[in-house]
Amino acid sequence: MLGFFTRSVPGPGAAVRAIRIVLAVVMICLLSAASYISVLVLKRQAALSHVSRYDVAFSAAQGLSEFLRLRGELYELALEPDSPSAADAVRLRYEILLSRLSLFEAGDFITFVQEDPERAETVKQISDRLFGLDSVIDDPAHTREALAATRPLEASFTGLVSAANSYGGSQVAREQRELFQLHWEFTGLAISLAVGGFILFVLNAWQNRLLVVAQKSLAETNAELREAGADLAAAVTEKQQANVELTVQNGLFETALDNMSHGLAMFDATGRVIVSNRRMAEIFRLKVERLRPGAELAELEKALIDAGACSAQDAREILSQHTMSGAASEPESFVLHLQDGRTIMLSRQPMAGGGWTATYEDITERHRAQAQIYHMARHDVLTDLPNRTLLLERFQTTLLRDRAAERLTAVMCIDLDNFKKINDTFGHPFGDKLLCQAALRLRAIFRDGDTISRVGGDEFTVVYGGLTSAEQANAIAERLADALSEPYYIGGHEVFCAGSIGIAVSENTAESVDELLVNADLALYQAKAAGRATYTFYTSDMLVRTKRRGRIESTLLSESFGEQFHLAFQPITDLATGRVTSVEGLVRWRHAAADRVSPQEVITVAEETGLIVDLGAWVLHEACEIATTLPEEINMAVNLSPLQFGRSNIVDIVSRTLKDTGLPARRLDLEITETLLLEDSPRIVDDLRALRALGARLSLDDFGTGYSSLRYLRRFAVDKIKIDRSFIEEIGRNRDHSSIVHAIINMANSLGIRTVAEGVETAEQLEIVRAAGCSEVQGYLISRPLRKAELDRFLTDRPGW
Repeated sequence: MLGFFTRSVPGPGAAVRAIRIVLAVVMICLLSAASYISVLVLKRQAALSHVSRYDVAFSAAQGLSEFLRLRGELYELALEPDSPSAADAVRLRYEILLSRLSLFEAGDFITFVQEDPERAETVKQISDRLFGLDSVIDDPAHTREALAATRPLEASFTGLVSAANSYGGSQVAREQRELFQLHWEFTGLAISLAVGGFILFVLNAWQNRLLVVAQKSLAETNAELREAGADLAAAVTEKQQANVELTVQNGLFETALDNMSHGLAMFDATGRVIVSNRRMAEIFRLKVERLRPGAELAELEKALIDAGACSAQDAREILSQHTMSGAASEPESFVLHLQDGRTIMLSRQPMAGGGWTATYEDITERHRAQAQIYHMARHDVLTDLPNRTLLLERFQTTLLRDRAAERLTAVMCIDLDNFKKINDTFGHPFGDKLLCQAALRLRAIFRDGDTISRVGGDEFTVVYGGLTSAEQANAIAERLADALSEPYYIGGHEVFCAGSIGIAVSENTAESVDELLVNADLALYQAKAAGRATYTFYTSDMLVRTKRRGRIESTLLSESFGEQFHLAFQPITDLATGRVTSVEGLVRWRHAAADRVSPQEVITVAEETGLIVDLGAWVLHEACEIATTLPEEINMAVNLSPLQFGRSNIVDIVSRTLKDTGLPARRLDLEITETLLLEDSPRIVDDLRALRALGARLSLDDFGTGYSSLRYLRRFAVDKIKIDRSFIEEIGRNRDHSSIVHAIINMANSLGIRTVAEGVETAEQLEIVRAAGCSEVQGYLISRPLRKAELDRFLTDRPGW
């Protein structure tokens, strides 16, 4: 077979190599021929340029022609010596001729001249004679002299032209011969290129055929080698193959065993070790030889203790799981907590015929991570206090335990006052530190068994169990309120952030955790409404008010304002004349009688829900529309809520309402409170000035109940001051109230501001405010709030005092 391969390959191989050499030679020849063709093309182009350019005969003829034209112009000047154009023509022809003479000293013409000394002398004579005439050539007085001087040059020019024609003819003949020779050389090389290309094609086809033959021979040789290899493999004995396979399997088993992520040990029915891996030794910090096959459980216990991996108790715990469950026929798993802090997962799998396989996994990190996740899911991240989830679990446990022991359970909802303002002023990191300090104060007051929870933001909830009476909750609430009222020192700043506390105490077995939390939250709401920094216990009437508030809110949201409200009008009377100067439009809820709620309660709900903006716009429009039906001397007064300034464009609303209803702006009195002015906002200042610019009048309502600052009166220039009814009702019995009313009236009169006494209900009050100089009065003594039809009758029946 090998001999055949040796005989068959050299023939095609040698031929292929020879063909490649010939191909290389032919390609070199072709490249050389192509290069030479390029040279021939350049030569041919140069020869053609010689043939096509102007020759010496042409240059000599042009010189003779210009010379004869010059002499002709000289004859014209001799005949017309006074003609300037003739002189100019002579000068022009003279300059052209001199330019032509410059060509005789350049290019091929200079070669032609230098070949014959006589030609050179002739050209020199012509040049010297012509350049010598420059000063007299265009002077009519010397025309004949110029003609005489140039006459001999005509023969010189003629001889020069004749010699140039002979020279040019010989040059053309020589270049024609060179072109003919280049043509035949180019043709021969082109034919050589064509023949060389054909030879390349033939050699390439021959080479491809030889390669196919060689590939076929190699394929046959490879087939014979494969057959030989198969015979060699069959010669290996079966016993040797079995040994190799066994060695490989043992190696793979040991490799897999030592690379397991879990520890593994196999025991026989008597508790002796059959096999173990390196990971088990690493987990229990044992030397590998201590886990040799045949080791008993007692030896393993001693090895565990000697290695210091665990205490004697841990070792017995680990091995007891084997001995105690030795007869078990189902897989078992155990979690072992070692004294060194590690957690081990032991899994036991029985084997057929007795014995078992045990795997060990160190799950310490996983166990810690799960514990951390469990803790985070039930605790607040910032304060580490229980969150709402854990609060509900512990609250339920505490409540059931106290009911079983016939004790009371108190739940306290705590909200930090002014926290949002502090947080916005100093930043969130500052607010977080304040919350942590508040949590520390709560921990210092309550017992370890009590549940202190942060349920969100600045809200905390505490479950205080084991009470024998509600007074205990009262005592702990006082301590808590005092502790939260103490100043906080954070980052060099002293801030005050007291707490409002709502408390609910379980009184019967029917109350659930959710109900107690709701009750405590209602009490918290009441504490904040009472002025904050205090605590309030839940009472049943709080729930009644809350439900009533819910009904009011749902009604406000579900029905249109025209279906829910109507306006009543209370007259304001001039004390001097007794005539009605204006009426105040007051909103009244149609459901008030059934639900026994006051108008102020409805307004409060509307403000808290944000509906006061739309409700105020509706009241303004209704009041202005009704005012257009009243006598022109009677104005309409409408109250504006501070929220209408902050949450809407009140100037646009008033302007649009006046335009829609047609009411003159001078007949509209807008009543604002001191609460609005306390904000001292640039936007509010601009809005009030814009309202006055519209023509509306401004009244300061409930004056005396706030700061009553003269700065407001000076800055906003109000038209009226309405003295609050709280001063008027005590004016006849309380000297201080009388002094305050007199002071307000005197101050307003000095500033040119009218005053209105609100809540006048008796003749004595009327006489006192009249004597004090008050401008107008309003109250039940004059009239109660009236519906529109009642107001019309009142105005008709009361023309004045």
